[in-house]
This record gives sequence, structure tokens and C-alpha cells, in this order.
Amino acid sequence: MRTEILMPKLGLTMTQGTVMEWVKKVGDPVIKGEILFTVENDKAVVEVESPADGVLEEILVPAGSTQEVGKAVAYLSAPDDSTHPSTLTGKEKPTAASKRKEERSQAESPPGTKKRGSQEDKYEAPGKRDLKDFQSAYTPASPLVKRLAQENRIDLSTLRGTGPGGAVVERDLSSLVQGKAEPTPAHPSRVFSSQSSSSRKISILQTLSPFQVRAAERMVQSWTTIPQFTLWADVEVDALLSFHRALKERGTPLSFTVLLAKFLAFTLEQYPLLNASWIGGGKVEVFSQVHVGIAVDTPAGLFVPVLRDCGTKPLQSLQEEWEEISSRAKEGKLSPEDIAGGTITLTNLGMFGIKRFQAIVNPPQVAILSVGEVLRRPKEGSPTTFVSMIEFGLSADHRVADGAYGARFLKSFKSALETPLLTLASRA
Repeated sequence: MRTEILMPKLGLTMTQGTVMEWVKKVGDPVIKGEILFTVENDKAVVEVESPADGVLEEILVPAGSTQEVGKAVAYLSAPDDSTHPSTLTGKEKPTAASKRKEERSQAESPPGTKKRGSQEDKYEAPGKRDLKDFQSAYTPASPLVKRLAQENRIDLSTLRGTGPGGAVVERDLSSLVQGKAEPTPAHPSRVFSSQSSSSRKISILQTLSPFQVRAAERMVQSWTTIPQFTLWADVEVDALLSFHRALKERGTPLSFTVLLAKFLAFTLEQYPLLNASWIGGGKVEVFSQVHVGIAVDTPAGLFVPVLRDCGTKPLQSLQEEWEEISSRAKEGKLSPEDIAGGTITLTNLGMFGIKRFQAIVNPPQVAILSVGEVLRRPKEGSPTTFVSMIEFGLSADHRVADGAYGARFLKSFKSALETPLLTLASRA
């Protein structure tokens, strides 16, 4: 029996997915529920489990390729399936010894010959292939140089490399294409050379992942359809930092981001229009719970996993959840549920030395809070006294909340952060 492995639908808006990695390879035995491969959609990278027991017979969509939802990406055969190469009908199953003997026989056969009784060539003689491609494959060069050479139909074997050990490097290709006509790229998303006023320079235009494309579309949607404004406020955070250190010294370390999410949730109870979603037609959905989306920089790009119910959960529970979510984010294993349902977004660039920045509203949310770097500044009214300050920025949808509403929110948020113990005590 042969089982089709289909591209799963991992979200309401998903129409296609990109296979990121095959955990199993052809010929591997597979148990139902084991991870077969990972898929990137427009929101996350998701692990896909095998729907049945069997052996991975054929991979139709290699890693890095895209397939439409509901279409086959591989075939799984049962261990006793006669169509699978690991089992033979009416013939003796090949043993390890017979496989080695067959491999030696193939290796000793003259190039270009077929094994008697075979249906197709196992090896094609260089004379029947493109000899230049055959030689170029064995020319010392980096994968980047080989790819560029292939895209521009350049024979690497004809070049004299100037890199270590005679390897062909980018400058060797650059000198070759000077004065040459613009090459036709092998892939529409990549261009080998670009014309400048002085010389031709090697460059590559890289295709974005489905997630990056979707994120770009959302930002364009936000910037072109939402009348958003941004307000900034300086907040003295010495008391907040002392409280943060005290928790660590007591053996209950807490992420500063989690702490900010907690105080954000407290403040939003007084300003519910910022914890909402613009529906359209003059309608706004106001949420009773605060689910804070927190922007996270990962090797795969920017993701916004959601820390749920920040208003009512204890700090320690939020910390444990955040540790799990952020770990999955860094490993590229976020699920669609991890990044769905946010009601407001928190984004922090302070660790990069950024003092202030204008964040863009993440639709259909109506507000996003930016966090800058902690800086030591003179205290207002006392130039000889220095305090720790953070500049917070609120970007909001003007269709839902006006500037005065946003200003009052920032004033209350500032008060909550500057008196953290009092704020927490009032919530106990």
C-alpha cells in the first residue's frame, strides 16, 4: 500500500508551503507520529508528522521547494509493499552482502555501460553529458561561486583561480564579466551583475521566504491603510530595575520583557481601545484579555510569538511560558498557535543601543509599544543627580484612538513603571 504525504494546511490563509528540511530520507523506516519534515508557511516553521507507519519511498518536493496545500510532497510505502525497493515479489530479498557485490560490480563496469537487465542507465558517460558541467563540478570553488557560474553559463574549468589552493573566488568571476553583455539569469529572482557608473559589480537578489513575503505585505498594508501616529515618553526606571534585580537575587529571575508585558497589561485595563482590533465599517473589537505579541529576532527573521493573558497570570507563570516560547522561536519551531491571537505588540531594540524608534502597527491590532535603550541622564530639576531612563514610544491607529487618548495611556504607563511595588500591591 502506498500512502501520499500531502502539504498540510497550517492556517486559514495558507495556500502553499515551503519544505524547509526533510528529517527522514528515502529508505528510512517511519513510525506514525514521527516528524517527517518541516514546513514554512506565511507565519511560522512547523514540524509535520507521518500519518502512518511505513518506509519513505520517494520525496517529490526537496528541501527549499514549494508545494500547494493538499498536493503530494512524498510517498510512503508499507514495509511489505511490493512496489518498494526494499521488498521483492517472487525474488529473494537483497542482503547486505549482495548489495555490496552489486555496488562493486557497478563500480567495475566501464563508464557508459548498462547493467544487464536494468531499465535505465545508472551512470552516463561524460561523452553523453555536458563535459564542461562535469569538469566545473570538480573545480575548487565555493558553493556561491559555483552557483553564480552556473547561472551565467561560465565554465569554471577554464578559469585560473586566485584563491587558496587555486580555488576560483568571486573576484575571478568579476574580472571575467567586465565588458560582457548582461547575462540572462537562470532564476528570475537572482541577478549576477549590475551596472554602475564605474564598473560592473557582482550582486545577488535573493527570494524572500513565504513568511517574509507575508510580513512585508502586512507592513505595506499597515503603512498605507492605517492613519497611525507615534508618541514618545521618557520613563525613569531605577525603581523598576531595582525590583528586577531583587527578584533575581531571591532566586526567581525574570525577563525584563516579561516584566514590561505585565505592566503594559495592567495599564491597558484603563485604556481598552488600545487592546483592540480594527474590524472595519466603523467597528472595533475590544478584548477582555491582554495577549502581548513580543517581537523576537531569530536566524529565520522577525517573529512575534504571543504571551497570553498577561493581566491575570502570575509573573512566574508568564516567565516559564516565555522561556518555552522564546526557545522555540530561536530554534525555528514556533507553531501557528504560538504567534496567533495577539492583541497588542511589544518591541524592544534597546539591546542594540537604539534610543528611540517608530514602530509600525501590526494589523489588525491598533497599537504597538516600542522600547529603547536604558540611558543614564540628569534627573529633571537636579542636574547633578543621574537616573536611568528609557524612552517608550506608542504607535496607534488614529481611527480607534486619538492622540490625547494615547498620551493619557503613556502617562499612566509611566506612573506604573516608576512605582512598580505600589502598582503590584494595588493589584494584589
